[in-house]
Amino acid sequence: YAEMVAGPEEVERIGNSRVVREPVGVVAAITAWNYPLLLLFGKVAPAMAAGCTVVAKPSEVAPLTSFLLADAMAEIGFPNGVFNLVNGTGVEVGEALVRHPEVDMVSYTGSTVTGRRIMAAAAPTVKKLALELGGNAPYIVFEDADIDLAVAALMANKFRCAGQTCVCTNRVYAHEAILPRFVEAAAARIAALKVGNGLEE
Repeated sequence: YAEMVAGPEEVERIGNSRVVREPVGVVAAITAWNYPLLLLFGKVAPAMAAGCTVVAKPSEVAPLTSFLLADAMAEIGFPNGVFNLVNGTGVEVGEALVRHPEVDMVSYTGSTVTGRRIMAAAAPTVKKLALELGGNAPYIVFEDADIDLAVAALMANKFRCAGQTCVCTNRVYAHEAILPRFVEAAAARIAALKVGNGLEE
């Protein structure tokens, strides 16, 4: 995103069209608990690169890394008001941001239920929305797949972070020609999976 700051000219001509890139304004960045710093960077960096100011509201159950980010921004001399951090619950603080007339855009990562609520709350002020909502990430295995490789990838995609990610595989579609072999190989790997304290080797 740092490279984008020195990117294309503000006005670009494409055929008979004139493209003008302008900051949208104030962006409310509301993040989920499972990748708190990664999700925050994924919202703050592009918004700032586009020339916007940001009000970040991390998940109330995992806010500590956002404090570190705010400290780092202050330490390197970001101007006051460019990056703002507010904490609290989604019902109180998140909803206030979504409804606030001076917030121009909401970028949210989290559940579909909350995404619907954000859409409804943002409608009266016609805010721009970027909603990254919980999905049922499908995993598709074709007839010519390398079964061992496919199962290894499935294990990584389904069980990383104890399966607590929005992009975690939730459905598997395997071609009927390889289905018995795939199920057998996957079942063996899953049965061997060690479940326990994540701090233990």
